[in-house]
Amino acid sequence: MNIIIFSGFLGSGKTSLILSLAHYIVDHELDQEDPGKTNLLIIENEIGEIGIDDKVLKSGGYDVKELFAGCICCTLTADLTSSLNDIAEKVNPKWVIIECTGLAYPSRILDTLLKYGKGIESTRSVSVVDSERWEELHEMATILVESQVSEGNYVLINKVDLVTEEELQKVEECVKDLNPRAKQYKVTGNTGVSSDIWKEVTKLGE
Repeated sequence: MNIIIFSGFLGSGKTSLILSLAHYIVDHELDQEDPGKTNLLIIENEIGEIGIDDKVLKSGGYDVKELFAGCICCTLTADLTSSLNDIAEKVNPKWVIIECTGLAYPSRILDTLLKYGKGIESTRSVSVVDSERWEELHEMATILVESQVSEGNYVLINKVDLVTEEELQKVEECVKDLNPRAKQYKVTGNTGVSSDIWKEVTKLGE
């Protein structure tokens, strides 16, 4: 299994981007030898007892595993690892997308998965930045937001259609300072994401 972890503060637009990536994977990862094989599974985590985003994901026809009642990087880490190991044994999809709650620290999740997970071939982390609320969120939850950005292999600066060029440039510069190693892309869920971006995110063997 190849794991893609999406992190980003609440309301940053993770679900829309995950749906876009899911469409890309379904369209480009069809198993010609076994068309019925499940190549994609999505694990969605929410704080609270009732999931919302999972309804959107399910409406798109994707397999969704729900983990509720806690943050995926703390109380549910064991549940996540157990679920992934069970998925690896029973389904073994090529891709698993994990949508973290907006309060998650992705490095903690990855550390646990790499230590206790089974059947994992590769991992990558995608950090979603809300450009419209960047200044507010950065000031309100500095440590969390900076951690999410700095730990991403890829940073998607979302909602670029809702900010000015000057505001966007400030966000880009701040993101680059926090994570100069990450590949950074400007996106908007309203008009879709270029397949070239998802091609880069799902690239294997490097």
